[in-house]
Amino acid sequence: MNRLGKYGGVSYLLLLIVVLPLAVWRLSLARTFDRWQEIRRSERTIATLSADSSAIETIRFRFDTTELIAGGGLLDRINRYTTGMGVSVVRYTPYLTRSDEEFALRTAEVILSGRFVSLVRTLDRIEREIPSCKVVSTAFQTVKRRQEKRLQLILLVQQLTETP
Repeated sequence: MNRLGKYGGVSYLLLLIVVLPLAVWRLSLARTFDRWQEIRRSERTIATLSADSSAIETIRFRFDTTELIAGGGLLDRINRYTTGMGVSVVRYTPYLTRSDEEFALRTAEVILSGRFVSLVRTLDRIEREIPSCKVVSTAFQTVKRRQEKRLQLILLVQQLTETP
């Protein structure tokens, strides 16, 4: 029953004192500590920039104001990406999610149909080559129509633009 012999207790104590804390550090606390250090560095950077008010004025965040969702530019790009891949656009539904005086958040529901590998390649290409639009949700589903099963990819894509 006791495989470790007379040193079993010492072995278990060594595991408890040395291996368990190392495993806890590696699996959970290391990432938390890294994030904490990153936050401290960011706070120091913000404090340095706050002291120098001229640096704050030079930092400007600009949006890519090209409207892709409402104007159909996203649909055009997706059609270009899917040519020759066996992927087709089943439905494209753009809508305005939120808007105020400065910004507009637009969302598009895009349903693509095709083979799994082609759909994943198309998704990868959308995420890499259209930086102004973010894919916020994906879902795969199979649809049966007239004895034929088809795989569909449902995408929710959002874009934040400046209101004209």
